[in-house]
Amino acid sequence: MFVETEKGELPVSRRTQRIFARVLLCVSGKNKDEMPFAEDTFTIAVNADGGLLQLRKAVRKGQRLSLLQTKSGQQEFCIVAHVEPIEGGFTSVRVQFLEPHPEFWHVTFPPDDWTTRHPDSKFNKRPPLRDAPAATCVLLSNCQ
Repeated sequence: MFVETEKGELPVSRRTQRIFARVLLCVSGKNKDEMPFAEDTFTIAVNADGGLLQLRKAVRKGQRLSLLQTKSGQQEFCIVAHVEPIEGGFTSVRVQFLEPHPEFWHVTFPPDDWTTRHPDSKFNKRPPLRDAPAATCVLLSNCQ
């Protein structure tokens, strides 16, 4: 599984930290004709409240889906919160758990106060001032 924390600050509307992670899933539900469907896919990003994934099957906002984690066999139910068409016949689908279940994703989420300026962030490349090398002057020419 590929995991990367989000670069940048959280919008005010986001309740939990989002982590970019590719988690294999089998998504199932019923189409508009009430016929059952199942599709193997993966997440793009996850958080304690749900996640973002890609589907080829048509789904609608408010629709109830089942997420089955391929690796662990865990199942969780969710509601489609947002649907947006993207390239290649896919749809970007944001899902929200009926209740928060951060343990479903099997990742450790950063604390709520974490930012890219945190010393542990891979985006924080500047060394702390106390560890920075002392500045030195270099004579570039002999011009008077």
